[in-house]
Amino acid sequence: KSLHSPWCFLFDENDAKVLEYKSDLKQYWKRSHGHVISGLSSCPLFHHVFRTLDKASPEPASILLGHAETLLPLLSLLGLYKDQTPPTANNYHAQHGRSFRSGRIVPYAANLLFVLYDCQRGPRLQLLINESPVRFPGLEAEDAPLYRDVRATYRHLLDGCDFNRECEGRTGGRGPNTEL
Repeated sequence: KSLHSPWCFLFDENDAKVLEYKSDLKQYWKRSHGHVISGLSSCPLFHHVFRTLDKASPEPASILLGHAETLLPLLSLLGLYKDQTPPTANNYHAQHGRSFRSGRIVPYAANLLFVLYDCQRGPRLQLLINESPVRFPGLEAEDAPLYRDVRATYRHLLDGCDFNRECEGRTGGRGPNTEL
């Protein structure tokens, strides 16, 4: 016995793909790679994650909770899901193989895990998004590269990525811009 939603008569698969792309455009340009400041807004969270990992706490877990509005900028800052050609309203037909699909990256109950393993050759860090292993950009050879290699890859952000400096843009002498 099959059930047919009345919506199936209104929308076909191509319509669904267009609606998905519309959502991806919004998320890409509002919270992701579309504007550098979107990723930089996650600098405090990025630094917190690495400070926590540096401590290698004996606690079994450190848990932070957030939303898609938190995850997308952080994933962008990490360089994940960045396609060579940004999505625009004019290149829909060339974007079918894109990696940036917000509905898959940050569905309801999306999650991001940084798993630090204590290994003989040194600590290793594995990244999981929605319980699936994802390789760090620039370290694609291993699912769990050495933690020191991950730190080296993101050294430019660990040494920089100052939220206050990045978001201090002055417009018309009104003081710091605190809107993100």
